[in-house]
Amino acid sequence: MGNSKAAATIRNVNLRKRFADFPSVSAKRLEGSLFALRFRKRVGRGITMFSIHEEMKVLSQKHPFFSSKEALKDALKFQLQEKFRVMNNKHFHGYVVDLWVEDPNGGQQYAIYLMNKLARLAIKQNNQSIELKHHGAQDIGRYDFLKQVEKLEKLATGRENVQGIAILLTNDHLYWSKPTRSNTVDSYFRIHENSILTGELKWLEHASAGTTKNREEPIVLKGMYKMQWHHYSTVRNEKHGEFRYLAVYVGVD
Repeated sequence: MGNSKAAATIRNVNLRKRFADFPSVSAKRLEGSLFALRFRKRVGRGITMFSIHEEMKVLSQKHPFFSSKEALKDALKFQLQEKFRVMNNKHFHGYVVDLWVEDPNGGQQYAIYLMNKLARLAIKQNNQSIELKHHGAQDIGRYDFLKQVEKLEKLATGRENVQGIAILLTNDHLYWSKPTRSNTVDSYFRIHENSILTGELKWLEHASAGTTKNREEPIVLKGMYKMQWHHYSTVRNEKHGEFRYLAVYVGVD
């Protein structure tokens, strides 16, 4: 028992070191985030074999890109069904979840929200020309993604067997690149590499009514989340030719 407590203390110290460069983070938020990180580590140690990163790696080999969110959802569901029970558009406590995944062995359940945001790109595949449309409006895209994280927190809170995963797949580097300006209307919603998000996130005062329409409410995140992007595929060696994905795990009690 003594060795277990000592190991737990060491893990807590190491987790705190991960956020040592962010003195503005309050102690209360830090403790909540330490719980979230421990929860994610505990899940990864053997309760379930589910790994979204392994699944995305396999998926990228069969589908290097998707022209729509529905295509992404269908392909991921088909793949996951080989090992898990999967339902799409599941209604759960007032929310509609894109994919609901149940591990038949460990009893763990996953609520997955998906986003597929595109930048314009011409691709040739199987002797066919495919034109990926340009979505733009990255500020709204960031808000919508973090809104999904907020929803997943509400779904997972108080349910130890339910974990949430919000996934954003994109070839638009403006999502993962550090911004060159600091006063953009969506400054609080920035999800570039290594950014850390927690607490109340809101539009800056000079955001236009068109931008914030139907998205006026601030987003409140109880956990602390470090944005870490992963390579998904490269379909062309040019601008917008690389796809990356962001997967945010949610499991805060």
